[in-house]
Amino acid sequence: MKSANSFVIGAAAAALLAGLVYVNALHNPFVYDDYHTVVQNPSIQDMRNLRALLLHDVTRPVISISYAIDRAIWGAAPFGFHVTSVLLHMLNVVLLFHVARRLSGNQLVAFSAAALFAVHPMMTEAVGYISGRSEVLCTTWFLAALLCGRRWVRGDGPRWGVATVGLWVCALATKETAAMFPFVFAAYDWLASGDEAIEKRRRLMRVHAPLAAVAVAGGLVRVAVLARIEYPGQVYVHWSYLLLNLDVVRQYFGLMINPTHQTIFHSVKNLDGPLDPRVALDIAVIGAVAAAAWQVRRTEWMGTFGIFWFLLALVPSAALIMLDQGEPMTEHRVYLASGGLFLSIGAAIGWLRVHLDDADAWLRRGAAAMFVLVLAAFSAETIKRNLVWSDPVTLWGESVALAPAHYRPRLLLGEALVDAGRREEAVEQFQAAIDLRPTDPTGYLKLGRLLAQVGRTREARQHLLKAIEIDPRNASARQALSVLDAVESKPGPHGDRR
Repeated sequence: MKSANSFVIGAAAAALLAGLVYVNALHNPFVYDDYHTVVQNPSIQDMRNLRALLLHDVTRPVISISYAIDRAIWGAAPFGFHVTSVLLHMLNVVLLFHVARRLSGNQLVAFSAAALFAVHPMMTEAVGYISGRSEVLCTTWFLAALLCGRRWVRGDGPRWGVATVGLWVCALATKETAAMFPFVFAAYDWLASGDEAIEKRRRLMRVHAPLAAVAVAGGLVRVAVLARIEYPGQVYVHWSYLLLNLDVVRQYFGLMINPTHQTIFHSVKNLDGPLDPRVALDIAVIGAVAAAAWQVRRTEWMGTFGIFWFLLALVPSAALIMLDQGEPMTEHRVYLASGGLFLSIGAAIGWLRVHLDDADAWLRRGAAAMFVLVLAAFSAETIKRNLVWSDPVTLWGESVALAPAHYRPRLLLGEALVDAGRREEAVEQFQAAIDLRPTDPTGYLKLGRLLAQVGRTREARQHLLKAIEIDPRNASARQALSVLDAVESKPGPHGDRR
């Protein structure tokens, strides 16, 4: 009974921390991709239209259903969507606590891992950004599947195997990152099990290999959909980006340890080949972490498992980078992977606690105080990050300040300024984007539209024509030019043409 009570108290305390640090995110507005995934998504407006829900985003139907449920319960305002995301994060904190407790048998390890996960500021982009829901909900299914998989390989009955596969399928239908579950699950079974090697190999062939084969086949199908349906003729493998992946993973490690300079847009510089000094740094950092994890696999296997989990969960985003799809580095991609890293940190804290048993009381109290200070610092930073996300102008202004030489944050800051009614400032940002990347039609299109709105039609026409010159098939620019022609051809108040 005492153990059960301590479990409930520890899990509830960690979940409460998660809820408290995200209270100030509940009234944040829709931002960036939210307009595509939620505001302008017709499939979520009527839950009875199941066909539309399932086909709007055929590779992620579960996330569409979750948005539709939110809209049905809360309405179209962002508040309800934020409430669901925060509640899911709190549930994930409890599930991670459960995973850590079952794997370690140690309350301190479990609370340390779950509490850090609850308040770490690197989680804000997944939890506080409505379009980050796919990461949060995928992690819910993933953690639940891992708990069921543990019971399955322990021999508690085939129903746990059915539950494991079912939950994994739900995770896959939420986000493709879940394709790495069979590999994470296999790493857990191999490291945690005390069975003889022959028994481990038997389970590897009968349980893990079939799941991995399904994951690989599903990954190939997903790439085919990406290449043939979503972006026909635009998907190629860029092997040179393999080194870039190492740099991104190293930066993720750095942000997890010291979450400074967070931003919605990370400008990642390309590497100048294998001799670039950053390559040596990347290999040194990642190699040292992997080597340390491997070294303690027999004495602190949970720490090893956590590092493997972290690295494996980043493989799908690495594949996207090599296909040149999406941004190279985005903070929400760390959400699922971070569960493994927090397990490793929790295991390290448990190890430290054991080795401090014979130390002076003041040293033990100092270590406890240090952990509390870290939690407090992370909590404060998370609350601050939520405030940044409350104002799109501030959010994109931060990105411009951190990546002043990149054109994309300028475009998005310009859009935020237009929405805020600050049109003259928006003109400056769109022009800056054009100056930074004069061969991209997007800046000309956005600036042309804005200039037309403020009555500067001659300049607007020049920019729209430039967008068409760069991209003759640009339908948006042609449509904007047609609207401008129609406006100018209307008779003025005295019958003259404008």
